[in-house]
Formats: sequence, C-alpha cells, structure tokens
Amino acid sequence: MDAEILFFMSTKDQVDFLEIAGKYCDSIVEESPFKLLVLNVGSCKLLFTPSILEGNTLFIGKLEIRLSEFSDSLDIRDHERSKLVFRKCRNWLKKYYWSRLAYLNQNKKGKLTPSRNHWLGPDAKLWKEIDEGTHLLKLSQTSWMVFELGY
Repeated sequence: MDAEILFFMSTKDQVDFLEIAGKYCDSIVEESPFKLLVLNVGSCKLLFTPSILEGNTLFIGKLEIRLSEFSDSLDIRDHERSKLVFRKCRNWLKKYYWSRLAYLNQNKKGKLTPSRNHWLGPDAKLWKEIDEGTHLLKLSQTSWMVFELGY
C-alpha cells in the first residue's frame, strides 16, 4: 500500500496532529536536512513532511506510507499495523480539517476549480482568513497552483 494525504498546517496544527499521531506510533524522529519526520510503527515508517511558512506563503505538507518498497523485508504484523496507523491519522485529518479548497492558475485570472484532495488545518484556515489577498497557499515555490478558500 502506497498512499498519501496532502495538507496545509500551521505550527499549531502540526503540534496538535503530532500529539494525536504519537498515540498510535512507536516513536517520531526528525530526519535532517528537510525536517522530515519519521513516524515509526514497528519496522515500518510513515513519512511526515511538514508545511513550510515562508513570508506570506504556506507550502503544502504531506503524510505518506510507502510499503511497496519494503514489502519483502517487513514483518506482516508491522505492515498491517502501519496501514492501520496511517488510516487513523488520515481519518483524523479528514474529520478535523477543511476540505473545501479551490485552486487557480496564479498566472491567469479565471475561475476557481474545486479541490477535494487537499486539506486545511483549523489554525491555518484562520491564518488564511485574516488576509486572503496576501496569505497564499501553494504546492511549491515553482507551482502555478494557488489555493483559495472555496465553496
């Protein structure tokens, strides 16, 4: 099973999420230089890439599980447990995060396109609402996709 969930999190959202995730996994370890966090579940790993705030732009983060790369070497109990932990974390995000974002092409003025695959943390949503015009939500520095509060 390989899967991921994409989100925009503030620092507060991240702390809240990691507190919940910490209840399900064995340990959480930071791997430098990208501030990648590894959520260890037995011999399996969930990879957590935090959202990054640079200036007035919040860049997307993700939680992913990549079991297909290691399927031959993993303990089947750890394999199943890590899938369960991923589902619990994903379901928690879907329950408490906002999914009604829309995106537009930053280089073109046009209509917003609904996006149901990107999630916005509650504190990040408040941050965006404070100044929707200058607080940006983007996939990356080079991405043309800019997310807005949608429908």
